[in-house]
Amino acid sequence: MTTLSGYHLGETLYQGTRTLVYRATHTAQNKPVVIKFLRNEYPTFSELVQFRNQYTVTKNLDEPGIVKPLALETYGNGYALVMPDTGYISLGEWKEEQLAIADFLNIAIQLAEILHGLYQNRVIHKDIKPANVLIHPETKQVKLIDFSISSLLPKETQEISNPNVLEGTLAYISPEQTGRMNRGIDYRTDFYSLGVTFYELLTVELPFQCDDPMELVHCHIAKMPVGLEHREEIPQVLASIVMKLMAKNAEDRYQSALGLKQDLEKCLFQWKETGKIEPFKLGERDICDRFMIPEKLYGREAEVETLLSAFDRVAAGNTEMMLVTGLSGIGKTAVVNEVHKPIVRQRGYFIKGKFDQFNRNIPFSAFVQAFRDLMGQLLSESETQLQQWQAKIQAALGENGQVIVDVVPELERIIGKQPPVLELSGSAAQNRFNLLFGKFVRVFATKDHPLVIFLDDLQWADSASLNLMQLLMEATDTSYLLSIGAYRDNEVFPAHPLMLTLDKIIKAGGLLDTICLQPLSPKDLNRLVADSLICSESLALPLTELISQKTKGNPFFAVQFLKGLYEEQLITFDWQVGSWQCDMSRVTQLSLTDDVVEFMMTQLQKLPVATQEILKLAACIGNRFDLETLAIVSDRSSEDVATVLWQALQEGLVLPKNEVYKFYQSQSNDRQSSIFDDRLLTYQFLHDRVQQAAYSLIQSDRKKSTHLKIGQRLLDNTPEEKLNEKIFEIVNQLNVGVESNDRTFDRDRLVQLNLMAGRQAKETTAYKAAANYLAVARSFIPASSWDERYSLTLSLYRESAISAYLCADFEEMEKFIDIVENYARTLLDAIPVYEVRMQAGMAQNKLPEAIKTGRDVLSKLGIEFPEQPSPPDIEATLSHLFSKLDRRNPLSFIELPFMTDPASLASMRILKSLAPCAYQAMPMLLPLVVMKQVELSIDRGNSALSPLGYAYFALILCGVVGDIETGYKFGQLALKLLDLLDAKEIKAGTIFVVNADAKPYREAVKDTLQPLQSVYTIGLETGDFEFAALATYIYSYHAYLAGESLPDLSREIENYNQNLSRLKQQTVLNFNQILLQSISNLMGLESESCQLRGAIYNDTEMLPVHREANDATAIYYVYFNKMILGYLLGETQQAVENAAETEKYLHGVTANLVVPLFYFYDSLIALVNVKDLTGDRREKAIDKVKSNQEKMQNWANYAPMNFQHKYDLVEAEKSRVLGNKLEAIELYDLAIVGARINEYLQEVALANELAAKFYLDWGKEQIAQTYMVEAYYGYARWGAKAKTDHLNATYPQLLAPIFQQPTPPLSLNAKTTLTSHQTLRTSTSANTSLLDISAAIRASQALSGEIELEALLSKLMQIVLENAGADKGALILNNAGTWEVVTQCIGETCELFTTPLEVAESLPASIIRVVQRTRKSVILNQVEKDIRFASDTYLIRQQPKSLFCTPILSQGQLIGILYLENNPTTGVFTTERVEVLNLLCSQAAISIENARLYERSQNYAKTLEGTVQELQQTQQQLQSSFEDLKQAQLQMVQSEKMSALGNLVAGVAHEINNPVGFIGGNLQPARDYVQDLLGLIDLYQEKLPNPDEELEEEIEAIDLDFLREDLPKLIDSMKLGVDRIGHISTSLRTFSRTDKEYQVPFNLHDGIDSTLLILKHRLKVNEHRPAIEIVKEYGDIPEVQCFPGQLNQVFMNLIANAIDALDEGNRGRSFEEIAANPNQITIQTDILEDRVTIRISDNGVGMPEDIKQRIFEQGFTTKGVGKGTGLGMAIARQIVEEKHGGTISCTSEPGIGTEFSIALPIG
Repeated sequence: MTTLSGYHLGETLYQGTRTLVYRATHTAQNKPVVIKFLRNEYPTFSELVQFRNQYTVTKNLDEPGIVKPLALETYGNGYALVMPDTGYISLGEWKEEQLAIADFLNIAIQLAEILHGLYQNRVIHKDIKPANVLIHPETKQVKLIDFSISSLLPKETQEISNPNVLEGTLAYISPEQTGRMNRGIDYRTDFYSLGVTFYELLTVELPFQCDDPMELVHCHIAKMPVGLEHREEIPQVLASIVMKLMAKNAEDRYQSALGLKQDLEKCLFQWKETGKIEPFKLGERDICDRFMIPEKLYGREAEVETLLSAFDRVAAGNTEMMLVTGLSGIGKTAVVNEVHKPIVRQRGYFIKGKFDQFNRNIPFSAFVQAFRDLMGQLLSESETQLQQWQAKIQAALGENGQVIVDVVPELERIIGKQPPVLELSGSAAQNRFNLLFGKFVRVFATKDHPLVIFLDDLQWADSASLNLMQLLMEATDTSYLLSIGAYRDNEVFPAHPLMLTLDKIIKAGGLLDTICLQPLSPKDLNRLVADSLICSESLALPLTELISQKTKGNPFFAVQFLKGLYEEQLITFDWQVGSWQCDMSRVTQLSLTDDVVEFMMTQLQKLPVATQEILKLAACIGNRFDLETLAIVSDRSSEDVATVLWQALQEGLVLPKNEVYKFYQSQSNDRQSSIFDDRLLTYQFLHDRVQQAAYSLIQSDRKKSTHLKIGQRLLDNTPEEKLNEKIFEIVNQLNVGVESNDRTFDRDRLVQLNLMAGRQAKETTAYKAAANYLAVARSFIPASSWDERYSLTLSLYRESAISAYLCADFEEMEKFIDIVENYARTLLDAIPVYEVRMQAGMAQNKLPEAIKTGRDVLSKLGIEFPEQPSPPDIEATLSHLFSKLDRRNPLSFIELPFMTDPASLASMRILKSLAPCAYQAMPMLLPLVVMKQVELSIDRGNSALSPLGYAYFALILCGVVGDIETGYKFGQLALKLLDLLDAKEIKAGTIFVVNADAKPYREAVKDTLQPLQSVYTIGLETGDFEFAALATYIYSYHAYLAGESLPDLSREIENYNQNLSRLKQQTVLNFNQILLQSISNLMGLESESCQLRGAIYNDTEMLPVHREANDATAIYYVYFNKMILGYLLGETQQAVENAAETEKYLHGVTANLVVPLFYFYDSLIALVNVKDLTGDRREKAIDKVKSNQEKMQNWANYAPMNFQHKYDLVEAEKSRVLGNKLEAIELYDLAIVGARINEYLQEVALANELAAKFYLDWGKEQIAQTYMVEAYYGYARWGAKAKTDHLNATYPQLLAPIFQQPTPPLSLNAKTTLTSHQTLRTSTSANTSLLDISAAIRASQALSGEIELEALLSKLMQIVLENAGADKGALILNNAGTWEVVTQCIGETCELFTTPLEVAESLPASIIRVVQRTRKSVILNQVEKDIRFASDTYLIRQQPKSLFCTPILSQGQLIGILYLENNPTTGVFTTERVEVLNLLCSQAAISIENARLYERSQNYAKTLEGTVQELQQTQQQLQSSFEDLKQAQLQMVQSEKMSALGNLVAGVAHEINNPVGFIGGNLQPARDYVQDLLGLIDLYQEKLPNPDEELEEEIEAIDLDFLREDLPKLIDSMKLGVDRIGHISTSLRTFSRTDKEYQVPFNLHDGIDSTLLILKHRLKVNEHRPAIEIVKEYGDIPEVQCFPGQLNQVFMNLIANAIDALDEGNRGRSFEEIAANPNQITIQTDILEDRVTIRISDNGVGMPEDIKQRIFEQGFTTKGVGKGTGLGMAIARQIVEEKHGGTISCTSEPGIGTEFSIALPIG
């Protein structure tokens, strides 16, 4: 129960989510009151501020038009506001209907009067709306309430925030109150809200009606409401007043409430006198007595347009950077802020940060501001949206969220507390941060909400921020990001860090543009002055000239100059002329400075001294400062400081950044400071020049002491646990002030603080800032510090060495390392700097020095290595280590204790740093290093680095020693220990080494793919880019060698390569490019298939580079890939040569999977070549194969799934060479089966190919054919087109079943035998689909032949109902924007009529409208269960069971809608039927458009004929026009028919694929089942060798032996048939391809071949003649830039005409006569100069010269009536010559034949 002391509560007047309102009685005074309570027990700070503000603003206002609160009582944790109860009610409650004009005007005049009173008291209400207007029901007196967000400042600046938390009511707020209008908020904001209120009172509706907050904001700033002028009941003048109030720009609204009031009173007078209001000029007395300088931009139109265009490109997916340069005060920020408007339209985010001239050492300061701002916007969104953001951010950052939280602490409020992250060193930390920050930014930069980041004053940016900016602009995977940077171009120079960074961005291909802002021109400056003085430009000119002389056209200075003149009363208002006047005589006598800082100092000195002192401290803190910090450093209370600052706020010199300032608008002391949450009151200087002026007020000799004082106060008032958050802020102040004479500060403390700042800067990858802080720290430690403060000094110099290394300052690094080396008390104290020295050696490619450092340190730790390690050293160390292992299972080492000995831990770290150096510069040392790590782990216990040592030892055992079993176990140990220790630092490396070099020798290669992909991800997350990159190339080779699809793998490698390029991992990028080029060769994309010389990689250029770098790995991969290509593509000699070269570089790929693969292909190549060898050379080759096979046998013993089939295949080839045919037969089949079982797709194909060659050499061509066909399809499935082409060229006779198989005609009556339930379902589906397609073809032919619209509509509906299984249908067409039902069918009865859709009651209008708007089909197969359209009256009445409604589209335009239903049956509209209906709709669209075109042409023709009858003298001309029109009509119809044919063919091809897919998918199971059954029969015969007589008879009857032999062949022939159909389908799609708006590359041979396929039925033998022979003489021509569909049409016309000519010439000749001189069409292609020529000739009857001359004339034809239009050749000529810039010609000789020649440009 709510109670309040001193009051008796009565009835409840209002219950809202935030407030409760009661009627009550003041018990002491017995007065009725209304009390408003905060409902929440724990109100938010914002609620408290607003509640207090209502009381604070109004308590001193003596205005009759406002409700003045009586008291503000404390209630619980909040307040209760007590107001008088005088019988008023809200305006909305009083009148819910439209107001009478007189009532409206009375209320409006009162409101204008109230706003005038607020204006006089300098109060901005900011929430005018009907709910805040009270009216007395009887007196009609109006009062204004709710001043909760009102302001006492003359102007406010609204920061961008979520629309849900904007101050004010969203439906009523002004454009500037949205924060997206680039202007401040003054008293005129209330005029806009008043206009919205007037609009609602007059119309009973809001001007903008939408539920989406962002859309509503967009309406306020960019859209005009529906005008009131069309409403007869509202006088035009009132409509104009409302629109003037609601102007988007404040300058276009009324400028005074009195001016508004006068216009309203004039309206009321006329209305009372005459009952109407005559138009009059508005605002004649609208004069503002407040000096207002317009905020609109002058002379920046072009610059703003450039910026908006950049945003439009970014909103389309670009990432760009726009730089805005110019002098200080030139208006850079104002121009940038113009981008707010389109951001709202695109629902984007705008964030901004500013670098500070006095805090340049704080890393990422502007980025931190910007993303703090963004986090604030996110926190104000709904709980659901916030959870979505949380999920997106966490998904992007994973477990490394703390890395970003360290930079943007506010992020923690969204994603929660994050786990600590691994501390990384060197480039790894930088890599991790860069990657994560890029991911973080990409969360927000999306198509749904583009991101704009504005970084101001880039000339003061720190190096870390510049690096981050460069990273964002160079990221290829970032889109929808606009980075805007502003800087002062007079403060930078070519070698300035900013300019160097911008140069790098440009060189990296970043999109960067610059807007250079110049001072305002005299004309623009004069416009500004004239608008400010409200006078003509000519009158303003003298003052403009003075201002221009003083300010040089600088906008900021000019505005401040005008304000200064006004404040000095040199500009005054002249009421007689209605404008401001400037006393030029006095102005010219003044000694005014032309220095803006000096001028602003003068303005600041007019403020109270206390205010000046506070501003001096604020200037030291920065451009932004908060009240809490200012209170601390000034040693005053927050209330006092806010009060002192108030005048600076009123003068506009300091701007509050949030609403919290209102908490201090009152002078009372009743503030509940205890209720503060984390909402700090933040301020910002109006401009850098104001901050600079305030700073200049500090005497020079006091500046350092002031900074020192600020730093001390901040330090004293910051708890230890919060010190990290404020460390930069504190240290920067102390560092500036520390040189003062004040010796009271503890210098040791200063060293500690700078050390802390340096470490924190390093952790956030701001390395230069870290180095600067550490330099300050070193400058304050005495020489004796090594003795007196050893630990602190040691830490400082170690950190200094690390920071110098990270800054690449190696000279400084060496100096610090030497100091540590000299002063370190123990070797262990110096270990970290030795690690740094080794890392620096690697970074500088000084590997010998790095190795020496490591060996020297290890020597001091008691670990010695031979000076020049040799194989005997490795063997001895290995033997020693094995003796320590003592046959123990390596997996038991996981139970070893953890290493604790500091010396051993140090040794492990040095060994880890030494390993990569040894790998590159001293390979023989690496095994010794690895084995020492293992030995230390076994002797002293496991450390966090042990897993990587175990992994490398696994590599050595598997790849060098050959002890696969032990090596594999060490690999497993490494992975298990890694999981146990969660050692993230070495996680990527450990998983990589085990999966690259150990697992393939014991597990399936495919099982390494996913772990290797995870290494890539882990490496990116931990900054370990080296292993991330290595994982991509090993993954790619494993996938390639395991038989993954080449096209899919190619795309994956391309994606990896993009990232590798960005990460600058060039070495691994080379490895990947070598493989990618090889894959491209295999896919048939290169002309030189056996050479690595393509666009991706060119070994001619790169091999010298690899040799110079001594990169054995890259050289190995070049020869390895060329070896495989040569072998697979039949270049045996090349394969032999490359195999020899590959072997030389095996040491570059130790233990990798490619080692066994080398021996595999080396053996196969040797066995191919052995047939040409004799004697010792032959024996030597076979011995080499045997040696290789011994290795392969060993690998196969441990990993048969990877190597056994390879071993078997080589053995089969060896048996072939040695003549052991029976052995070879068995081994080939074993290899095939093994490769198939283990899914080595390419090796299944290879084994089949080699088996086929074996049988072919043996003379068993039929068996060879079976194997070769299998090989062909295996390579095809792999994606190796170059290989399939090679097989086709080499063994055409074996592949004849594939390429020469006749295509059987489609038979709808063919008998189908079904063998299983699965096949039953598949076959039924396939047959149904074939039946549907056959029906669709017939239907489409029928539709395409109908050109009369009414006949077409009737036929269309009959066909659709027949094919759809519907019992009712309707067709709705768009007739000039009106949708009409034109035909409706029920059963077999169809009616043609025209009824508007709106009045058609026989159709479900809601469904049809959905289809109309979405252009998507609606299918309801159980209408009664679908609730989406449950309210549709037709569906309720008729209750159909199934329903289908689909759009009819023509060239992307919606021309009609088809509606079908089945009343008694559910589930009628199946997927198959819908596909057929879609096909019919495509044809229907074309036919309807043709029919409409024909109808229009007929109407036009009738008009022409009538005109001819009336005007006989022009009959001949009109007749010619009529004929031309008919020809154009026929040409269009012909074109559409070709389009229809293309669509139909494409649809048929698509539909064929489905049943063919079903058949093809069942063939392999059928083959397996057959083999199982035959195997079962064999088993029966084995178990029952003596069958009874009945069985013997049955076996003989079915001829079991023949069946056993023939059944597999039968299935193989079915397989060939399926593949043949697939080839036909591909050709159909090639022919029917749809042209784009631009030319594309096209293989003309594909087009000709697909055309021949379409015409194949006309070429076949028939009862009159033999088949027409096609002779193809194709030359080696390149792809041509063209419109493929159009050229296919040309080929179709020419070849069809040739067939017609041959058939014409065959008349009167017998079958035998034609066979003796067969019909022939020859097609030749060639390249001549820069053109491709195509010649199509026949040996028909030819044509005489007169016909040849007219062959290309439009309308000319030699065919009979109805057989030709005379358009084909004319269209062909138009396509070739006009569309392609080519030529077409004809040569013909009667009795010999005809030839057409086409020449096309290549480009």
